[in-house]
Amino acid sequence: MLSSRQEAILNLIVDSYVKTATPVASELLARDPDLAVSPATVRNEVAHLEEMGYLTRPHASAGSVPVDKAYRSYVESLFQTGQEDLPEGVRRSARRRLNQVEQDVDEWSVVAASVLSGLVGNLAIATFPKATEARVRHIELVPLQDLLAMVIVVLEQARLRRQVIRLTEPLGPEEIEASSNKVRSQVVGLTRRQIESQPAGLSPLEGKLLDAAIVILREEDVASYRGHYIDGLRNLLRQPEFEKNERVRDLVQAVEDGTLIRAVLEEAPAGDIVKVVIGQENRGDMLWPLSVVLCRYGIPNGAVGAIGAVGPTRMEYSRTITGVKFMSTLMSELVEGVHG
Repeated sequence: MLSSRQEAILNLIVDSYVKTATPVASELLARDPDLAVSPATVRNEVAHLEEMGYLTRPHASAGSVPVDKAYRSYVESLFQTGQEDLPEGVRRSARRRLNQVEQDVDEWSVVAASVLSGLVGNLAIATFPKATEARVRHIELVPLQDLLAMVIVVLEQARLRRQVIRLTEPLGPEEIEASSNKVRSQVVGLTRRQIESQPAGLSPLEGKLLDAAIVILREEDVASYRGHYIDGLRNLLRQPEFEKNERVRDLVQAVEDGTLIRAVLEEAPAGDIVKVVIGQENRGDMLWPLSVVLCRYGIPNGAVGAIGAVGPTRMEYSRTITGVKFMSTLMSELVEGVHG
């Protein structure tokens, strides 16, 4: 258990290292007027913090560098005392950019990731909102060629899915429209399981249309986070921690093949709390040089998604937590607007 003075010194070291990425000398800490203690006292407390596993030194004559345990203590103190607030102008700008794409659900995650990356100066990720169990809002059959037609299914969270089906014989517009109307009357507002439990009594074409809808719903239900967008990889790679070529190479590969994003999303919390995962607290070892700040958004038991930021363990936690929480609130408002 840290004393109040040890906690204050540790937080000063973390603050300084976050800003400079250079080891923090005890003499620099002793100049801080809020501590009001002698340089010898600071050195003693820093030595105790090293012994307790909060700090390390690159070499004997260097200053102190915080490790994961120090960042965890720092983050917990932020949750107790509160984080910095975003300037009103920044909040208005972010809200305006999302309002501009309010009618285009596919663009929500693109804009949200872009805005969050700019706010936190690191990599940002936003997933599309997804219902825990997909429901059909609308279904349509559109003829393409003589023996080809496209099934268009609009899901309740305003996501659109398509599937091409092959017809056994050419059909006129009236027959296609009649089949669409019949199937539509049986599936709108229902989940896959509800549709499968209904009696059929359909023509071959209507059966194909229904089967296509069931396949689309099944794919939605098994995908935990279908679709995401990332922004700000360039911000992450500019951090001093990634100056070594091999670390950059590994990071870029993990982003490109999706392993980094999957590992990040596995950390998504339940509910609307902000979760901070630091360094080796991450389950995937590829994330050990990084910290992840994540929050879900949306409607509980309805359409939900995740939004978060990824950066080095030496990230600006206060600003990042505030930014993620704020963007989660904005995204929840968009989802609530779609669901009335």
